[in-house]
Amino acid sequence: MKIVLLLMAILIGACHQQTGLQVGDEIPKVTLSDRQGKTLNLPKDMQGKVVLLHFWNMDCHFCDKKNLLLLEPLYQKYKAQAFVPIAVNVGLVDKNDERWKEFAGLTYPMLVDERGLIAKQFNVIGLPTTFVIDGKGIMQKKLTGEAPIDEYEKLFSSILIRR
Repeated sequence: MKIVLLLMAILIGACHQQTGLQVGDEIPKVTLSDRQGKTLNLPKDMQGKVVLLHFWNMDCHFCDKKNLLLLEPLYQKYKAQAFVPIAVNVGLVDKNDERWKEFAGLTYPMLVDERGLIAKQFNVIGLPTTFVIDGKGIMQKKLTGEAPIDEYEKLFSSILIRR
């Protein structure tokens, strides 16, 4: 009887454990490319910077593409304080898709995860999902779903203030 209760306690505990990347964890070492093939290595290339890593998809109905445009003024406002937004399109990218022209003026990294392998390493279950990563490569915050742009600013600026 004691063995059965012990096994039940272990199984129940295992069911309640969270899996995947959690707040306080070091992010996985990954390499991503932009649409032109330029690569970025995380966390290495962003060492010392606060990163807002935003996973999205062009065809995602839940992803507010306007927020990608609104991140640009925040990047300009905070980049001297070592803030960098990074947008990662999860899925295949049609280079002839006219919708990409809207993002041509963005100066922060717009990367592609065509096969979703990087999103899987970050335990992204749905899109959009956003992570805030500190300058040491540690995940500080996670947001699943979309939010108003001022919420994104609160997510990363609180990390900038603590530095």
